[in-house]
Amino acid sequence: MLLILTVLALVTRLAWALWLHPPGSYVFSDMGQYILRANTLVEEGFVWGQRHLAWQSFGTHYLIAAIFKVFGNEPPYTPVAIWYALFGAAAVPMSYVLACRVLPKAWMATTVGVVALLWYPNIANTGFFLSEAPFLLCQLLSTYWLVRVIQEGKRALPAGLISAVCFMLRPQSAIWFVFVLLTWIINVRRLPWVRWSHIVAIAIPLLGALYFSNWRFAKHTGYSGGVAESANMNLTAGRCHNIVTQAFKTQRQLDASVRARNTRNGRRVSVPGLRALGRLDPRHIAHLNPAMGHESIRFVGYIGDPEIHRELRKECFRRTGFIGQLRYTIGNISLQWFFARQWPDQEPSSRWVLPISDTYRYFFMVFVLLPSLVGMGIAIRRIRERPELAIIGLQILGSIIIAGIFFGDVRLRTPYDPYALILAILGWAWIVSAVRNWRRKRRS
Repeated sequence: MLLILTVLALVTRLAWALWLHPPGSYVFSDMGQYILRANTLVEEGFVWGQRHLAWQSFGTHYLIAAIFKVFGNEPPYTPVAIWYALFGAAAVPMSYVLACRVLPKAWMATTVGVVALLWYPNIANTGFFLSEAPFLLCQLLSTYWLVRVIQEGKRALPAGLISAVCFMLRPQSAIWFVFVLLTWIINVRRLPWVRWSHIVAIAIPLLGALYFSNWRFAKHTGYSGGVAESANMNLTAGRCHNIVTQAFKTQRQLDASVRARNTRNGRRVSVPGLRALGRLDPRHIAHLNPAMGHESIRFVGYIGDPEIHRELRKECFRRTGFIGQLRYTIGNISLQWFFARQWPDQEPSSRWVLPISDTYRYFFMVFVLLPSLVGMGIAIRRIRERPELAIIGLQILGSIIIAGIFFGDVRLRTPYDPYALILAILGWAWIVSAVRNWRRKRRS
């Protein structure tokens, strides 16, 4: 089964990235910024003091720059497309072997492997130069090796190294590593084969990645305490529910934008997924209700300035109160499950695949969401009996917490889908068993 899944995954992902949806044909928005920064790194080296290079987390453009350095950086970036196909392909057998480690029956793991092979949301991400494809694979490797540490006391150093890469690709993954540490603390006496040397081997690369990320951030921005300045804007969007953020160099430019009702000028960044909440019934608990009364927040200054965003969020908290912020949190989480359509599939250049994307979105809602949440509850409740299964459940819990604080999106959720599939199998098994027991009791 492992060989079959690997071969089919390679064929499908290579066909997607080289023929059906080559990522080099979709270099715009975030994808364009990753390519731009990778080219800057290759051509100019590590030049500090350029604040725009601290806008996004750096792991993705460093990775693309490394491929550029070895294979060249000429459009349409075919070597990077091949690597992205390999990332996406390798995630399929990794999902299967991880499922074999934590699920009780072989058919369950086989089901996870087959569904992962056919899972379009993750196939789609191999067709865009984003963080999702490499993060998907690295996080699966990290999870698999950490499961082996818990089960056998082996592979601690590889787990630490790949976990550090995960953090550099997506800093929000740090919440899950904290959960893993807490899981070990809870079970420290039950896991005598996990020694302090294993914990140190895992922790040192992660702490090194954190230190380097903060040092690099300070070199570009002039202040420390961060990894990517986009986090400031994203947090404001999550707590103010503004779709667009516009920054201007002068008050005159800002006033002209207000008079013209122009939400597309200045230094502009948007969160298109939030528009989905605006289409809901005004009585719906998750309906978009911007704290500042408008879909755009405008200000004079740098778009990622932490002080400006801190004051904006303070004002949003004042205007909405606790109940308003709770509604925002519910709306943010619901975006990754119900309302948001997969981006960039919804962009004009990719709308030919939107029907496929929407089909999988509905499939997830009907067949995966509730059972996976049931499975998450089972896994976390058994944290003392099956800590290796609990950390799978904590992957989903971590993604829910991050979505609630910032905002959810199908694209941001998809690297966690393999864990949702594993937990959904557990959930369905529990549901079927519960129904059978109920029927037996009724007959008796």
